[in-house]
Amino acid sequence: MKATRKTFILRRFGLLVWAWATLILCVVLVLLVNQMLREGRNPLSEIKGATDMLPEDAANIQNASESLGTREIVLFFAGDTGRVLDSETAVIEYSPRTVENCRKALQLLVAGPKQKHLFPLMPEDAQVRGVYLQSNGELVVDFSTETLLALHRPRSAEMEALMAFGVVNTLMQPDLQSEDSQQVKQVRFLFDGSAAQEIFPVHLDLSDPLVQDMRWVQAGYK
Repeated sequence: MKATRKTFILRRFGLLVWAWATLILCVVLVLLVNQMLREGRNPLSEIKGATDMLPEDAANIQNASESLGTREIVLFFAGDTGRVLDSETAVIEYSPRTVENCRKALQLLVAGPKQKHLFPLMPEDAQVRGVYLQSNGELVVDFSTETLLALHRPRSAEMEALMAFGVVNTLMQPDLQSEDSQQVKQVRFLFDGSAAQEIFPVHLDLSDPLVQDMRWVQAGYK
């Protein structure tokens, strides 16, 4: 009788431990999925990409990246009047993935212009946490909190618009589209994984993604 009761207690204890372990695992999984969604990443795509890619596929991508060479792209900065966007050309190592080309273009944009008559759109200490291209064509650019704090300085509506559309117009140019045929249809801004806060921008709504708007570009650009 005592042995039977002891076995019963052990089974109940084992089931309790299993239930708690399952609950903790589910909570961790929910938190992980939530974080990925905040960063603009598709959890299902991440899993599919990880399971579908074989070692030889990864090698092929690496080889393709080395063999695609360079390509000239356009970067948009503030013009000398501070009221329109002006352009300068740059060269990037061309990747077989569109999102990688967008990441390289954004890094050059953050680094600032080389021509003296152009002015940077991003603060010097701006940091890019991530760039993600979703299957629906939405490109998510996630800046650090330091970037948000640096942008939280008195700015006119025009300067906020130039910053936003300088990024959007740069990242939506056709020259960044690569062999994966993924097209950037809109750009969403995040700061530290979250939507834009009230401290920036003050005049522009960045809660929704933006599309290319060439009306902000200086007349004469083709």
